[in-house]
Order: sequence, then structure tokens, then C-alpha cells
Amino acid sequence: MKKTLSLLLAFALLLSLLAGCSGGDAENAKPDQSELYEQVMARFDGKLEEGAVVKVLENDTAVELGYVDALIEAFNEAFKDKGISAERMNVDQYSDLATDGPYGYGPDVWYQANDILMKYADKQHILPLPVQEMDCFEQIPQSAWNAYATDMNGETFYCGIPVNVQSGMLYYIESSLPADWQENWDVNQNGTPDFFESYTALYAYSELCKQGGQPTQYGYLDETVDTYFMSGYLMTFGAYIFGDNGTDPSDIGLAAGDAYKGARMVRQWAGQMNNTEVLDKSFSSAAYQYLADRVMLCTVTTPDVYRMFIRSMVATGNWTEEEATADLKMITVPRLPASGDLTADKWEDTVLQQDTLTVETKMMGGINGYGISAYTKCPNASLAFVEFATAYEQVVLRNRYLGVAPARADAAATISETDPTVGILFDRLDKGYISIMPAITEIGQLWTPAESFLIDLSTDPYREERGEELLFTTDEAIQAGLERLCTQIRDAIETLS
Repeated sequence: MKKTLSLLLAFALLLSLLAGCSGGDAENAKPDQSELYEQVMARFDGKLEEGAVVKVLENDTAVELGYVDALIEAFNEAFKDKGISAERMNVDQYSDLATDGPYGYGPDVWYQANDILMKYADKQHILPLPVQEMDCFEQIPQSAWNAYATDMNGETFYCGIPVNVQSGMLYYIESSLPADWQENWDVNQNGTPDFFESYTALYAYSELCKQGGQPTQYGYLDETVDTYFMSGYLMTFGAYIFGDNGTDPSDIGLAAGDAYKGARMVRQWAGQMNNTEVLDKSFSSAAYQYLADRVMLCTVTTPDVYRMFIRSMVATGNWTEEEATADLKMITVPRLPASGDLTADKWEDTVLQQDTLTVETKMMGGINGYGISAYTKCPNASLAFVEFATAYEQVVLRNRYLGVAPARADAAATISETDPTVGILFDRLDKGYISIMPAITEIGQLWTPAESFLIDLSTDPYREERGEELLFTTDEAIQAGLERLCTQIRDAIETLS
């Protein structure tokens, strides 16, 4: 009881300090930036807490594939003479620091996506970190640091250390390509299958697969109800989540621009796939086996699950580890038709006239990284773990285990020599084709209404055979649906506030 009271009193002191940093009466005297920085960083004095055991909550995939145990073992070996160690929390990768933290149940160090970590920043449940003094600071691009930025009294602080870049990539198995692709599916003779350059061509090839006679039963399969990936269709045509670079939740832009064109294509894909499994969120876990069993040619998901595909391929008995690694390909997503209609143009034309008939596809993305709980009793030991885990050697090792694209430029340069995907992701981020997930609390109100809209949109092609009225047969109806979605998100945010 005394320990709990002591912890709560200490945290109350920290909250009062940080609350003073982020607002208050304008007439009150405010410290200058250097004094503010010293106040906020006062917990990190470099003195490792003797006997501290850092509780680490990591990504489930990284745990399953063995990386986290290897990381913790290496850290404990490196710091065995310094009196500190780390241990993996044997719980699900998600936590609620606001609930668990005050009672000591939460992690000291938490690896998560920026939007999940940063929703705890507003209420000071995670600590601003002295990133400018860290080895990785100059190696990580500002666009990645921005995902963890928070403003305190006009000064920018960072509440997380970026580790890897996330965005949708297209996966396929090379040996599942049709034998005639070079003759019949490479009209521009550039050595790349046309259906990986244009979504219109991929739609046409997927239609061919449904007729039979191809190496796979389906061409492209994906969760058409997944907001993270399907929002890219909307964003390509002018949609955005929140205004002012994701910081203004009063401006909800999912119906902005010609977003209805993107939504129209989601509906087209749902009808073309003609597979109700893609209307279920569980498809993401089934996708590994679908690809390995040659049920489908390709799907879109994030780089961090690369090894899950490899594992499924090897489990079939048809590949060794080395053969699967050589056969599995991860490339950038195809371009979308400028018309917003997957059937309006001849697929050959969309490949030969890319500049006029197609546009580069924009995808939602995120930055995964480490944060430190404001409730930790060992901030210096926790920071030591984070610095160790984000060092060049560990980031390269994480890629070897998981296939993720690192946020460190030096690690990315090394890995790009053998894995060009890393360079592709950096290039797409730099050119604005990856829209980083807003890192504010209000993002939590996006998912439920957006998923409900996508379910309605994706089930629409099946209503007629059920004797039900179609809801989204016109662009006007789709636009109205997007506007209702924006209203629902706004209402949810206002209710939350």
C-alpha cells in the first residue's frame, strides 16, 4: 500500500510539472525552453537503478518469431555488470497505460505503433525522451520523428523512438505466376508482370483466375473491410483523416476531394473477389496460408509479417527456408486508375499510358517504435534498454528476423543492398505516398464507424442475390455514405470529449 501511495504521489508531481508545461494562465510566468527541457528531462539523470528489472511489452509477431527473446538475452548479457536486466511481459501486445500504469501492471518499455503510443501522450502517461542526446537521433528522418512529436508550451518533445516504417506492400510467390506472363502480361517489356504495375491489370488477371486454368484460384485477395489498407484508395483521390497534418480532429476529411472514386473501387474489388472471407477481419491471419497453398496470387499487408508468410510456405513441405525466402516477393503496390474505375480502361492501356491513365497509390502508414511509461520506477534503466534496442546492430537484426523496414538511415542503407524493399518504403515516405497515422487521442474514434461503412460498402455487391436493395450503385450514394461516416466520427469525438 505504501509503495502504491508513493508511486501515485510521485506521478502526481510529474503530472503537475507536465500540465504546467502544456497550458495554464497566460499571465503566469513560463520557463524558457532550455529550463523547460531540463525540467521535463529531470528523470533521466543517467544513474541506472541498481537491481532494476525493465518490463518490456513487445510486438506479438516479434515474440512468436524469436526476436524479442534474442534482444532481451543480448541486453541482459551487455548489462550484467551494471546491475540491471530486462524481461518480456508474457501478455498480449496491447496495454492500457491509463488503467494499468498507476497500479504497476503496465510495462516500463512498450513497443507499438505511433498512433497507439501517442494517444497516451496528451494525458502524460508516457514520458518525453531525451532523443537529441541519443545515437539514433541523426539517423532517423524528421518525418519519422514527427510521428512521436508533442508540443509543450511551444517546445517540441518526442515521446517515442522510431524503429521501423509500416505501410502496405504487395506480397506474392514468384513460382505462382502464370507460365505465360512474359508473353501475355508484360506489354511494356520491362520484366515486371503488368498486374503488379496497374490495379486495372490486376483486376483483369483476377477475373481470368476465376475462370480457372491459372496457377491460383484467385488473383488478388484482401480484407476490403480493413480501414488501414482500404483508406489508401480514398487518400489517393484527396481524402485525409484529420486536417492540419493529422492534428486537427475537428476537420475530418474522409469525404474530401474525389474520395468516392476510391470507395467505388473498394466496392468493385469486393464484388470481383466474390469471397465472403474478405469481409471478415480474420482474413489477415488466413492470408499466410492462402498464399502458401496457392489459393491466391497476391495480397497487401505490412512488411513486419514477412516471416509469417515464410513460415507458412515452409510448413507446406513444398519449400525449404532458403527456397521460400527466394520465392516470396514483397513489392510496392500497383498504381490506381485515374478514373477511379477498375473496368473503364483496357488494362494494357493503363500499363502503356501510366502517366495519363493511372496515379500513384497512396497508403496509410505508421511508425512503430518504443515508448517509456510515465509510471516506471526505473526510467534510466528503461532508457538504457530503448537505446540498446534502437542501436544499429539491433535494428539490422530485427530486419533479419522479421523483414521490417528500419527507420534508421544507416541500417536501411545496409539492408537495401540485399533488400530493395527498404529503399522503396523510404522513397514512398519521402514523396508523400505514405500518410502517417495521426498520433492523437481522437484517432481511436475512427475505427468502428469506418469499419461499419466498409462492411456496408463491401457487402453491397451481394445484396441483390439476397433480394435486398443495393445501397451504393451511384457516385452520389457513395459520397453520401462517406459524408455520413465523417459525421459519425465527429459525433464520436464530441461524445468522447
